[in-house]
Amino acid sequence: MLLLSDFSKTFKVECDASGFGIDAILMQDKHPIAYFNENLSGAVLNYSAYDKELYTLVWALQNWQHYLWSKEFVIRTDYESLQFLKDQGKLNRHHTCWLEFIEIFSYVVQYKQGKDMILCLVDML
Repeated sequence: MLLLSDFSKTFKVECDASGFGIDAILMQDKHPIAYFNENLSGAVLNYSAYDKELYTLVWALQNWQHYLWSKEFVIRTDYESLQFLKDQGKLNRHHTCWLEFIEIFSYVVQYKQGKDMILCLVDML
């Protein structure tokens, strides 16, 4: 069951991407506030694993930005290299656009092992 948000508490955005779909959950105190999933199609199916994970994060931030602008939040991902978003060196044009958008937010990235991430997403449903 989805709950109402409390803007005095920290939000967590948990994202996951697979070969054919993406999932994200907006949470507070281990309770889901909002959830989405999408079956991938077209050019997105050909994205690398990194690009699919980043696409998922951007999609979540675009849709939940009204929750997330007020203060720092946590991004939890099972894709280890996303921990280093702020330290990316050489970027292609596509990544530059996405990272410029992500950087308007105040966030901390936490890595969560893939098997733990899947269990968390399943438990939330």
